[in-house]
Amino acid sequence: MKKLLAPAIVLSLFGLLVSPALAANKVGDSCKVAGRVVTTSVQKLVCAKVAKNLKWVALTAPAATTTTVAPTTTVAATTTTTIAAVKPVVTLLREGGTSTSASVNYTVTGDKDINCATLSTVLGVDFNGTRISQINSIVQTSTKVCTVNAQSIAERDGDTRETILAAATTFSIADTAGVVQTVLLGSPQSIWVTRAP
Repeated sequence: MKKLLAPAIVLSLFGLLVSPALAANKVGDSCKVAGRVVTTSVQKLVCAKVAKNLKWVALTAPAATTTTVAPTTTVAATTTTTIAAVKPVVTLLREGGTSTSASVNYTVTGDKDINCATLSTVLGVDFNGTRISQINSIVQTSTKVCTVNAQSIAERDGDTRETILAAATTFSIADTAGVVQTVLLGSPQSIWVTRAP
């Protein structure tokens, strides 16, 4: 009888020494004490109430699993797009209030880099002129400034004539990102031209 009793005692003592962490706990198995945490060879589990029953739930992902966080990238891309989509603010100015030359200059100035090649030298497309026979050129004089050179019809008779440049109803200019603005602030602008006989 003693020989049978000794192995039974050893086996029961061994059972008491086994740590709960070594028990075969798996995600979804039932557990008994809510809030109890065990660590398995691959992850940590917590005993939690799931649909009115206590079950093992993963506290950490298995070691082989990697996690990626993408929302930050998405938010940054959205923000960038929004900033880029803001229309440039463009203003028409004159080089001077008076001139003794029939060739007069106006400027279109942007609050950010603008593309002067998107403006037309054909009267009636982007600009209308009063006492202007033609637009001679539109030159990109800086990243934010287009210089518009127009030809006044003022004659060499000593009379002063108002030469006016204004935005046409179809005016449009694009910034370097391709965003189009159709409003030209400061329009119209006048230069008083007096040519000596």
